[in-house]
Amino acid sequence: MRRFLTSAALLAAIWTGSVVHAQTKVDTPEMLDKCMKGIGASFGAVFKAVGSNAFADAKTELAKTKAYVTASQEFWVVNKKDDALQLAKDTVAKMDVLDKALGAADAAAVGAAAKEVGGACAACHNKYREQDATTKAFSLKAGVI
Repeated sequence: MRRFLTSAALLAAIWTGSVVHAQTKVDTPEMLDKCMKGIGASFGAVFKAVGSNAFADAKTELAKTKAYVTASQEFWVVNKKDDALQLAKDTVAKMDVLDKALGAADAAAVGAAAKEVGGACAACHNKYREQDATTKAFSLKAGVI
C-alpha cells in the first residue's frame, strides 16, 4: 500500500510539475512572483506534512515545490543572473536530498534536509527578494534586473 501511495504521489507531482511548466513561461517579474507564491504555498505544505510525519504528503508537495523552483530558473537565464540560477539549482539539489529522506521515512534526516532547503531559499531571498513590512509579501528587489 505504501508503495502504491508513493507511486501515486510521484505521478501527481510529475503531472503538477508538467502543468506548471507547460502553462507558465517564467520570464517576467510578474510570472516569477506567481511562481514564488506557488513555492511558498507548496513548501509551507511540506513543513506542515513533515510536522505530522505525513512523509508521503510531504513528498507530493515537495515535488510541486521543486517544479516551481525549476520553472523559476528560466527567469534567471533570461535576465542573465548566473548566481541566482546557481542558487536555484542548489535549492533543487537540496530538495533531492529531502526527497530521499522522505522516501526513507527518516525523521531526523527529513528535519535536517528540510532546514537545508529552507536555508537555500533564504539565501536567494536575502539577495533578490524583499519583504513588505506591512503585508509581509515578498517581491523582487528594485534594480535586480
